Amino acid sequence: MDISRNDPCPCGSGKKHKKCCMNDTVISLHSIRDRELTELQGELLTYALTQHEELLAVSYEEFIQEIDLDEDEEELVLFLFTTWSLFSILDDTDQTIVEQFINKKKKENKLRASTLEQLEKWIGATASFTIVTKIMEDLHIEVEDIFTEEKKIVKLQEEDPGIQEGVGLVGFLLPYGSYDSYYTMYLDFPENEAVILKNEFQAMYDASDVKDSSILMRVNFPSIMVSMLTEGFDERLDVDQLDWENPIYHAVAQVYKQHIEHFDLPEQIQDLGVTLWYIFCKKEQPTIRKFKNYAAALHYYIDHKLPILNFLTQADVAEMYEVSKGSLAKAYKHLEKGLEDELDKLYDFMEQMEDEDEENIFFDDYEIDEDDDEFDFEDLFSFNEEPKNQK
Repeated sequence: MDISRNDPCPCGSGKKHKKCCMNDTVISLHSIRDRELTELQGELLTYALTQHEELLAVSYEEFIQEIDLDEDEEELVLFLFTTWSLFSILDDTDQTIVEQFINKKKKENKLRASTLEQLEKWIGATASFTIVTKIMEDLHIEVEDIFTEEKKIVKLQEEDPGIQEGVGLVGFLLPYGSYDSYYTMYLDFPENEAVILKNEFQAMYDASDVKDSSILMRVNFPSIMVSMLTEGFDERLDVDQLDWENPIYHAVAQVYKQHIEHFDLPEQIQDLGVTLWYIFCKKEQPTIRKFKNYAAALHYYIDHKLPILNFLTQADVAEMYEVSKGSLAKAYKHLEKGLEDELDKLYDFMEQMEDEDEENIFFDDYEIDEDDDEFDFEDLFSFNEEPKNQK
């Protein structure tokens, strides 16, 4: 985080940064509070499991009794349900577990005032679904709530290479002073899945009678998590419900979908084009005069970059979309440059599809010698302008 010498020190001491924590010889009150709050996370869970074991067990049994889960799913659901219970379930005193824990800490009178002040702000915490908008220094990231669009600075407890811009995070954010921190853990979703989940969550919120998204998450979080694990949200992207910042971006996606659906391709590949276009628009905010040029470029991009395709030439796609080859090529170069960072994620997507393609429906044309130690899945991706298999 960028803090100048004369800014108030983030530790909350009231001193200027240069006269407080900037000096390595001064023990940072901010760091001490950080450590104490993290220790209190563990203490809260221990308190709940020892002092409210029956309440948690009965509540979970009532919730899970008609839900069929495998062993791994139940372990995750149990932990998430327990976490949710700490902040949401009321006992016969009409208090949540976190409220009773805080009252216990007040009576012990051992916490420093700044730590207790932040601990009291944990009351009423709800699960949130956020999108990572910025990677910062010292384990800090910026996230944006999908419902309220509120941005928060979050400090991770440890390095996580999977956390990149565009990744979706679901968890319970707790105030730590100048930033928030996730309670014990979070669920992370890659960018392409995050776009779909954001769409589904928004549709759920719009269909409800609830005006406050935090109430929706407080009441429905356990059911939402079970649905994601057992039923899965609808994996088809609804182009009309995505948050397009410009109507012409929406038009590109619609035209692309209309054309791509005529091809006998997996739904995941059809939707991949929409996902990549959505990401491109968010990052580049392109100025577009003729949307068909970009719809054609998107179609050619998907066909050209995926190894199981490569069927069409630029001339084929230009004729299909009724645009000039030159206009398509110009839009394609813009698209290719803007999505350069997404190619690694595209590789991961294809490897996942290969792993899930148990019947070899889409990959049986590739005869791979199992004894060929030099084979690399990335060799299947073509970066040449001319397609390999023209039809």
